[in-house]
Amino acid sequence: MAEPVGAPLTAPLAAPLTVPLTWGQQDIWRAVRAAEPQDHYLTIGRVFDAPRKRPVTVERAAQALDRLVARHESLRTRLAGPRDAPLQRIFPEARPAFEVTGDEPAQQVCDRLAAVPFRYEQEWPLRVAFVTEGAHVRQVVLVLSHLAADGHAADLVVKDFRLLLLRDSLPPPQGPTPRELAAWQGSAEGLRLSRETIAAWLAEHARLDPVPPPSHPPGRPRFVEVTLRSPALDAAAQDVAARNRVSSSTVLLAAVMRLAGGLTGQRFHGMRVIVNNRFAAGRRDVVGTISQEALVVLDLRTESFDALVRQAWGSALRAYRLAQYDPCAMAEAVGAAGPGIRSFGCFNDQRLVQEDGAPREPVPGVAEVARTDAMDRNICDFRVHVGGEPGRMEVSCYADTALLPPPGAERYLLDLEKLVVGEARS
Repeated sequence: MAEPVGAPLTAPLAAPLTVPLTWGQQDIWRAVRAAEPQDHYLTIGRVFDAPRKRPVTVERAAQALDRLVARHESLRTRLAGPRDAPLQRIFPEARPAFEVTGDEPAQQVCDRLAAVPFRYEQEWPLRVAFVTEGAHVRQVVLVLSHLAADGHAADLVVKDFRLLLLRDSLPPPQGPTPRELAAWQGSAEGLRLSRETIAAWLAEHARLDPVPPPSHPPGRPRFVEVTLRSPALDAAAQDVAARNRVSSSTVLLAAVMRLAGGLTGQRFHGMRVIVNNRFAAGRRDVVGTISQEALVVLDLRTESFDALVRQAWGSALRAYRLAQYDPCAMAEAVGAAGPGIRSFGCFNDQRLVQEDGAPREPVPGVAEVARTDAMDRNICDFRVHVGGEPGRMEVSCYADTALLPPPGAERYLLDLEKLVVGEARS
C-alpha cells in the first residue's frame, strides 16, 4: 500500500490555505464534540527543563518558539467551516502568545493552561509558558491541542524546541505534512486503503460475541477515572514479557482484555488499541495528529495466560496495519454490524519508555488506587491508559458508571495487578 512517506513535496505557504482534516484529526474532533464542554481532557501537556550548558533568556526562548511554529504547519492551524464537518486553515505564519512566571511550579502552570478547552476556530493550537529563575528560563511548559498533535507528535515538538534552544536552528523536517496526508487520504488510493481496512474490521466484528447492555444506574458525574500506581505491576509485566519474548504492552493488553471479557461474559472479545501510524520511515517525524485506533480481537478460551499473551502479540501486530481509515465511514459500517456486536472500550499505552527484554526487580513501594478524574460526557464507555515512568507504572481505568461504578473500577485495576503479578511468579 503506497503512502506519502518521503520528504515534504509542498512549497511553503504564501497565504492561508483551507484543506480537509486528516483521518486522525477527524477522530479527535468526534471525541471533542462528544465531550464538550469538558473536552480539555484531550489536551496534551508537556514540561521540560531548559538547557543548563547554554542558559536561555526569555528573548532567546521566544525566538526559538517562533522558529518552532514556523517549522511545523500543525502549530499554525485553526479550524474553519461548519462544526459538524470542519476543515483546517493553515497559515503561513503565527505568533502564539506565551506567559512568563517565576512564582508557580511548572507542572501547576501546565495543569492550569490545560484546564481550559481550546477555542479551535480562534486560537492557535499551542499554549506556552516560560518558568524563570532570575534572568533565565528554567523550564518550558507546552500545552497542545490534540487536533494539532497526538502524543508522539507532542514529544517531537518537545525535542525540536529543546534543540532550538541549544542550536538556534535545525535542518528541514522530513516526512509528509498534515495537508499532504489529508490530500493522500482523500485520493483514490487512500480511499481504497480505507475500504480495505473497514472490510477487515467487519470480518473481525463478525467473530465478536454481543456486549450486554449496562446493568447499573448511571452516576453523576457519568464517567469516572480511577488510577493505580503500582511498582509491582511494572516489574511483573516485564517478567511475563521476557518469558514470552513480547513487549510489556502486549502483556498488559492481554490482561486488560481478559478482565474486560469477564465483565462482558464474551469468549471472543474485541478492544480498540491506539496506534501512532508512524511505522514507515518517512512518517517517524510527522508532527500532526495521525494516530488512530486498531481493533484487536482475542479468543479468551485459552489454556494459559502465556498462551493469551502470545495470541495478543500476533493479533496486535496484524491489527496495527489496519489503523488507517476514514472514521466516518468506519463508524457507519460498524454501526450497521448488528445490535450489541461491537468492540469494548479502548487501550492506550502512553509510556515514553518501555524497558523490555529482561526481567527485573520491582521498585520498592505499595500499590495506590485513587479516583483521579470525572466527566459528564464522553465518546468512550471504557478505556484503559498506561503511563508513568519506568519502575513507577500508572494504569487508569475510565469507565461509564452505568457499566462499572467507581468501586468496580478500583477492583478491576487491583485484579489487573493481581493477575499479572501472579503470572510473573508462576
